Amino acid sequence: MNKRLKFFSLICAGAILAACGTVAFTGRRQMLLFSDSEIAQLSEQSYNEFMSTAKVSGNAVESRKLTEVGKRMVGALESYLRSTGGGSALSGLNWDFKLVASNEVNAFCMPSGRIVFYEGIMTYADTPDYIAVVMGHEMAHAIARHGNERMSQQAAVNLAGSLASEAVGAKKGATAQNLFDIGFNIGSQLGVILPYSRKHEYEADKIGLYIMAIAGYDINAAPQFWEKMSARGTSSGTDFFSTHPCDSKRIAALREALPEARKYIRN
Repeated sequence: MNKRLKFFSLICAGAILAACGTVAFTGRRQMLLFSDSEIAQLSEQSYNEFMSTAKVSGNAVESRKLTEVGKRMVGALESYLRSTGGGSALSGLNWDFKLVASNEVNAFCMPSGRIVFYEGIMTYADTPDYIAVVMGHEMAHAIARHGNERMSQQAAVNLAGSLASEAVGAKKGATAQNLFDIGFNIGSQLGVILPYSRKHEYEADKIGLYIMAIAGYDINAAPQFWEKMSARGTSSGTDFFSTHPCDSKRIAALREALPEARKYIRN
């Protein structure tokens, strides 16, 4: 009976906590068991560990392109969110852009806003608009707090049967670090963040489009980029598909989201 009561308490607490988080732009409610500061601290630790072994690209031209697009998108996004009362979505974020020397076709964003592109993906993201497609998608994961949500879901699974107070209290120390490592796999594989759920990926695609529009990039480049990746990636076996699933449904969803994204275009 006691175990049943504890499980029921956890379910009730989870339902309450689920109303505490709201995704920027989409308004979707989410369960967030961790504070922004906790997520930022764990992210910074893992990011620093990754960068201690990664080799920063020596390609100054490509690095400059990446930074220029990133700063433009961040500036536009922050200005928009603060002007519309959504500045809380920026809490815990410390944006940074790095190009690392690797032929892998990959990119990722830590929950703290640290964005890493691999040289390999620049072959496909060969225009500012295409860079913005990838950049917007990765930025979207950060402002939507998908990392916190994923850790919270993992914590709920691991702590099923415990009281809600125990679930929150167990976040500290090694437990939180372990949850972060499980959720992102940083270190065990070079820069490969484990796939987000399909719901998160589609949501990041949509929010990424909005960010592109706000920053003045061509949102039509988004489905074009993924069509380009799909056509070339299938034959070349790129790693980007292992962490960012791309198929006809995804491209169709992007095209379907274009009319809504156009509302964010600034004249």
